[in-house]
Amino acid sequence: MANSNRKIAATGALYLYGISEAPAAGKKPAAGLGKLGSVGIDGVHAVQPLPCGDFLCWVCEVDQASFANAVERNMENLEWLALHGVRHQQVVGEVAEQMTIVPARFGTVFSGEPALLKDVQGRKAALKKVFARVAGGDEWGVKVFAERQATPISVTEARSGKEYLQQKAARLKKRPERNDRELQELAMALGRIATGSAPSGKVSGAQPNLLWQATFLVPRAKRKQWDQALKNFVERWEGQRRIEVNGPWPPYSFVSDAE
Repeated sequence: MANSNRKIAATGALYLYGISEAPAAGKKPAAGLGKLGSVGIDGVHAVQPLPCGDFLCWVCEVDQASFANAVERNMENLEWLALHGVRHQQVVGEVAEQMTIVPARFGTVFSGEPALLKDVQGRKAALKKVFARVAGGDEWGVKVFAERQATPISVTEARSGKEYLQQKAARLKKRPERNDRELQELAMALGRIATGSAPSGKVSGAQPNLLWQATFLVPRAKRKQWDQALKNFVERWEGQRRIEVNGPWPPYSFVSDAE
């Protein structure tokens, strides 16, 4: 296994990216397992797979004083957060290309290997349950937007302020309902293919014309079915609604019970 000849310092703090299942006893690890191109969270130390009983913990050493003790304070620094958040996601994504990974919460640091081992063993049952659920699947996000833009209302078209407000209210009523039948049909079609779904934030005015959004756990073996179902609705709603899809991602939204 890569980096197996480089021991992790017994007194060093460890940053955790996520946890995978260890290869079964007697099973030879996949060629290249653990060889990652991504830089460590601190930009210095390499990422390593650390055996933890039935699991592999993806970690890198970090300096206790300059990194581990400063994580909470640095969370308020947007530049630091952006840089290190990308580093975290790159490692998780690269591991996910090799094997299933249960991502750790960003900023998870342990005082050393004994503390990490104790934590993982304490969550063994929960981790096993999560791996059974997410193995062989990817996370996908789906959003539906209204394509038709309401014609701007000119104040000069209305004879009074009351009439202006009435016209505006009438136009708003013409917008598609967020929980209309066609959106429900899309949710059902995707739900029949996915093995799980999760809320992905409130549908609000933050994104103009956003009607609906959800996150799904999709088996890789059903990718063609997934793509076809989305294509069917894209063609059906052409010129009326736009579907935005992002993925595949590690199963971030489906591992909370293992944290």
